[in-house]
Amino acid sequence: MDKLKMHSPDMTQQNIEKIQALFPNCVTESKGANGELKLAIDFDQLKQELSNSIVEGPQERYQLNWPGKREALLTANASIAKTLRPCPEESVNFDTTENLFIEGDNLDALKMLQETYLGKVKMIYIDPPYNTGNDFIYEDDYSENTENYFLKSNQKDIQGNRLVANKDSNGRFHSDWLSMIYSRIKLSRNLLCDDGVIFISIDDGEVANLRKLCDEVFGESNLVSQICHKSRASVSNDKIISPNHNTILMYVKSYERIFESRKYIGLDPNLEGFSNPDNDPRGDWKKSPVDGPGGAKKGNPYYEFLGVEGYFRFSKETMQKKYDEGLIIKTEKGLQQKYFLKQAMESRKTDTTWWEDGGLTSSATRKLQELMGAKTFDTPKPVELVSRMLKLVTFKDKENALVLDFFLALQLQPMQ
Repeated sequence: MDKLKMHSPDMTQQNIEKIQALFPNCVTESKGANGELKLAIDFDQLKQELSNSIVEGPQERYQLNWPGKREALLTANASIAKTLRPCPEESVNFDTTENLFIEGDNLDALKMLQETYLGKVKMIYIDPPYNTGNDFIYEDDYSENTENYFLKSNQKDIQGNRLVANKDSNGRFHSDWLSMIYSRIKLSRNLLCDDGVIFISIDDGEVANLRKLCDEVFGESNLVSQICHKSRASVSNDKIISPNHNTILMYVKSYERIFESRKYIGLDPNLEGFSNPDNDPRGDWKKSPVDGPGGAKKGNPYYEFLGVEGYFRFSKETMQKKYDEGLIIKTEKGLQQKYFLKQAMESRKTDTTWWEDGGLTSSATRKLQELMGAKTFDTPKPVELVSRMLKLVTFKDKENALVLDFFLALQLQPMQ
């Protein structure tokens, strides 16, 4: 007799999961009556999400916090009275192009994209300021009047947007940078489709803070990987350990949704070694194993087939079906199956966390100089790096995938 469920569903936890899907940053950890940790709603944070003014609340909780965090959330949620203005005279193939280039404050641009591109972007890649002490960051403060705005702003970008040098001597060094990045990443999550992916380049200086921030915005369970990109080949002799890599954080909108499509995620497969020695009408093929790695520990069945006894990765019924279809061949090494070229062309190769072939910063700098005629940016990212990301996640819908970079910029010089 089937076991009967002796308790009703935990509706509170189900409701928390629903809120978590909408506002991952509003779910935290809390101790239950029995002392065990469980998911709970951060009601102060939820109030802030639903409020157009700053909500105070000193509740103790597990979270990343900094001065100005609530202002940053308020800034992200605040509406703006702006619109995008087309510039046909500065465009190439304005009526037929599938690309959109927006000039201006990227926070404003992200807000204006919310209506048209909400839930439609497949991949986002950003290479934000690394907060090295030499970066310029946007100062998001809309409370001043126009006169004070320009008096205070002695540095601007080419569109007149206010930029502030975030020196490491600043008492709010980490806080100002976190506030800047928090509002923008929060808005970017809204633009991702359910199986959408975001890649963020960063170095050791802020990777720990950025990861905790993204855990809050996307949900800790939606971290796919922390990738190491080999960005330089030379060694810095003035360092104790030469920093030769950058970190790329890879988060998804929904890990469950993207896991369902994992067979479409990966790099281009190796298409070498295929031939057709028996003139199989199905085309070129090569040998592929049918033995069950791991044996009984992995649950592989043990039986005899065509005089070969051992653990196999398929059931005996499946092996017989494959044999009847002319897919199983007997070799000196035992039984193997035909793996066709057309199958390989539709497959993906599983990637790793070490990206050694994503291009170097030095080569990217040279290519950009050739293109622009002068050095325009200190640490450009290689084309090979972005290409690798695109190959990794857009194979299924590469013809129609929307891709966004909202920190795309040339080196901005302060106005004198």
